[in-house]
Amino acid sequence: MHHLDDATMLEDLPVAECLRLIATQRIGRVAFTVEAEPAVLPVNFSLVDDVVVFRTALGSAFDLLIRRAEIAFEVDHADPAYHSGWSVIGRGTAEGLEGLMAQDLLDRLPLRPWGLSIKPGWIGVRLREVTGRRIVQVAGTAT
Repeated sequence: MHHLDDATMLEDLPVAECLRLIATQRIGRVAFTVEAEPAVLPVNFSLVDDVVVFRTALGSAFDLLIRRAEIAFEVDHADPAYHSGWSVIGRGTAEGLEGLMAQDLLDRLPLRPWGLSIKPGWIGVRLREVTGRRIVQVAGTAT
């Protein structure tokens, strides 16, 4: 743990806790590059074991850019009232899941396209590196 100030500390999280926290959320951010420039897009997602799964419009610019791309995936939660929160970042290669994951499993995930796409694609990112940190209150300093 690292002291941020007299009231809060920063705690490094083990991988198992990072995966547990990821699974509590439904919106995350995918960071990738477009022509050597950074880009970040929010996605609704599900976690299947250590694979982040989200949908794309098959053949869209995002779909074409993201497949086989090295990406970072970020999920967080903050509670400003209590000066607490956490952030988890995973890294991996995005790949199309069509034919790699059972379609009935994909169809059961609570993922619905936000747009009006009629050709939904499925992207999976096996998280090969996961790190996370949590801001916690130091005992006796609750505000």
